Amino acid sequence: MTTAVEPREHTVEARGLRFHYVEWGEPDAPVILMLHGLSSLCRIWDTVARAFQDRYRIIALDQRGHGESAWPAEADFATDDYVADVAALADGWGLERFDMIGLSMGGMNGIAYAAHNPGRVGHLVVIDIPPAIPHEKRPSLQLDKHIAEHGHPVLDNPDVALALIRVTNQTTPDDALRHRLSHQLKRLDDGKYTFKYDARVSYYWNPSDLWEELPKVQAPVLIVRGGKSQVLPESTAERMRSSFPNAELITVAEAGHTVPEDTPEQFIEAVEPFLAK
Repeated sequence: MTTAVEPREHTVEARGLRFHYVEWGEPDAPVILMLHGLSSLCRIWDTVARAFQDRYRIIALDQRGHGESAWPAEADFATDDYVADVAALADGWGLERFDMIGLSMGGMNGIAYAAHNPGRVGHLVVIDIPPAIPHEKRPSLQLDKHIAEHGHPVLDNPDVALALIRVTNQTTPDDALRHRLSHQLKRLDDGKYTFKYDARVSYYWNPSDLWEELPKVQAPVLIVRGGKSQVLPESTAERMRSSFPNAELITVAEAGHTVPEDTPEQFIEAVEPFLAK
């Protein structure tokens, strides 16, 4: 049994990009690949990974344009781009079969990968995301466009960053947001701060419509929605549940969109028995 309290950090080349990931647990244990959401990074999974590291090998990936991973030359942030990255990385790691847990954008990427790689995914956990999100209906579209064109704002200190992301993370505890920011901010030469991730990712994210892909997913699926989130309505989640061949649905009442950060204990309690089946 591992006693590590901090993950092992790695970088690897795939598809012409450098990818950063962190790893927990023993190398020969069953693998869970964890995929973060849009504009986030791999370290949001730390609390969950610590809880599973005695039984699983956890690989938490910084997806393209996020965290410490490289930015593509062009704004290639479609679902197909992310899924091709996962496919190349999984092959490079020698993973024949593994579980996947994906939050938001990461959940969509997990659905798409599982649909097109039957037999590779043992269990799939999809967190608070519908299978299709029309680009024009995103509430922050104009702000995302401004950031894509002009870059991230320069901030005086991490407390300003906390106040900024608090606007869209109203149910996430301060300590979870501070932990995220401790890995997501970079300090500039003048002592001020800005975000590490590619400023283009939110505006140029191009998610596929995955409704027709759901019936192709052979793995058992657990859909987790936040009870205080507006991203995945219960009616849409129920339609998802009935569209997958083998799916369960659970609502974590006190969580918002970022369920693993908002209520990690309840999230672990929901996921643990599902993965053990």
